[in-house]
Amino acid sequence: MRFSVKDLINIGIFTVLYVVVIAVFGQLGALMPITQVLGPLYIPLFAGIPFMLFLTRVKHFGMVTIMGLLVGALILATGQSYWVLLIAVPMAPLADWIMSTGKYASWKRSLLGYIVFALPMIGTVVPLFFMRAAFQAKVLASGHKDQAWVDAINRLTPMWMFGVMIVMIVVGAALGAYLGRAMLRKHFERAGIA
Repeated sequence: MRFSVKDLINIGIFTVLYVVVIAVFGQLGALMPITQVLGPLYIPLFAGIPFMLFLTRVKHFGMVTIMGLLVGALILATGQSYWVLLIAVPMAPLADWIMSTGKYASWKRSLLGYIVFALPMIGTVVPLFFMRAAFQAKVLASGHKDQAWVDAINRLTPMWMFGVMIVMIVVGAALGAYLGRAMLRKHFERAGIA
């Protein structure tokens, strides 16, 4: 697997764009508890735009894998849960493989691949469901949220909501892939993925 300088530049640029979109729309979660809970739906939706543009530049296996691992590492570096990177380790290569079976030119494989690529985002809420006490203590200690915010999050996130959030990522990523393709149709037609 050999990467050209152009490949590496594309990976770097689109990883940064993808993470910036995640960070910007992730900040909506800070506004109120309901926007926090809906994050798994709208974040992959908007992140689909830079990802689908990135796909028009992917020509061989490994580029999507590296991007996925870098995204996980950057999210970890921002103080988020290590679960994103942990889940990205199997999911990024799987997404890459799915897309590679369509030679990065199949719309159906690209759509499915992006859904798989987006799934590690569930790692951001793993502490909320499975390490709730530690998560709440960390949130309160940061001074950014008060007990009322924590209580509201608790009401909105019974354990069954974890499964719902996975479904939200799938739906958000699927919509994001369509949104990205619609906004970037000229690039897709040029790359043969229309």
